[in-house]
Amino acid sequence: MQVDVVAVRRMRLAALGLTRPRGAVPAAVRGLLALQAQDLRQAEWAIGSRVPGSTPADVWAAFDTAAVVRSWPVRGTLFALAPDDLRLLLSLTAERQQRTAEPRHRQLGLAEEHVALAADVARAELAGGGALTRPELAACWTAAGLDVTGQRAPHLYGRLAHRGLLCLGPARGATAGGPQQAFVLLDEWAPGEPPADRAGAVTELVRRYLAGHGPASERDLAWWSGLTLTEVRAGFAAVRDELTELHCGDRVLWTLGEPPPAAPDGTRALAGFDELVLGHTDRSLVLPEAHRDAVVPGGNGVFLPVLVEDGEVVGTWKRGRGGAETTSFRPVPGAAEAVDAALAFRA
Repeated sequence: MQVDVVAVRRMRLAALGLTRPRGAVPAAVRGLLALQAQDLRQAEWAIGSRVPGSTPADVWAAFDTAAVVRSWPVRGTLFALAPDDLRLLLSLTAERQQRTAEPRHRQLGLAEEHVALAADVARAELAGGGALTRPELAACWTAAGLDVTGQRAPHLYGRLAHRGLLCLGPARGATAGGPQQAFVLLDEWAPGEPPADRAGAVTELVRRYLAGHGPASERDLAWWSGLTLTEVRAGFAAVRDELTELHCGDRVLWTLGEPPPAAPDGTRALAGFDELVLGHTDRSLVLPEAHRDAVVPGGNGVFLPVLVEDGEVVGTWKRGRGGAETTSFRPVPGAAEAVDAALAFRA
């Protein structure tokens, strides 16, 4: 099927739950499989923008009831997702993420005995419903004789999360910006089992990623998940009869099932790190190359909140003391109203 760029953008808006909301917070998160969440305040709005009428309290209710957790399932980055989806992704990515981190661990002097001690301390401190913030858990490690200065503590958090021991769950205390999130034992907080079959897990990954991010390419999923392109292609081949092939210029993209008709959309003020921008390795369909540096100033990896018109990034915005500051790449109808809606989320 031949489609143009505008059609692809509109289909993605629907798949990403922006023009076709899926319901309450847990359903919104599950519909994407996982959404990037290293900046917790931006993640609150990334979720809230997909649940009309929601507030930060609704997002935290999902965290506090184990419907949604936060962890490092892919690319060494924090994501928000359902506990069973965390297990699905970790079953595929944990080993490779740990191998990737090993050189840095050697630089930091983190050996397996240190990781084992950190795990033992975490189990002892968190068993029976315990919850500790990052500083609190680091203090427990220090008391046990572990050196957690510098980057050692963050790498220990990640290593234990990759092993499926820890995840970030309920609120515990608060900062000026909002609640802090505490570590819990994943299997105690949200009991479950990882998939037993890797090939089956890969095919499920293909289905879920396309349902929440399509149209997308095999390379998009390989980048997003960190799996090899060979394994991703095998997953696509296994479910080929469930997919629809689309051609947009020289790109080959796929959707799960027949792509639903997607109507034009207006202007939206989305969060920094939103999956509309970061859900695919080829961002040029939604973010013109000429404006990339404006969204990621200095190429530092920090993606600003964006203004989006009909699925295309057309500016950036940020919350200021007196309201919001916007930078548009062209005249954007409805920009003020879109930003007001984003600000109202925290009103």
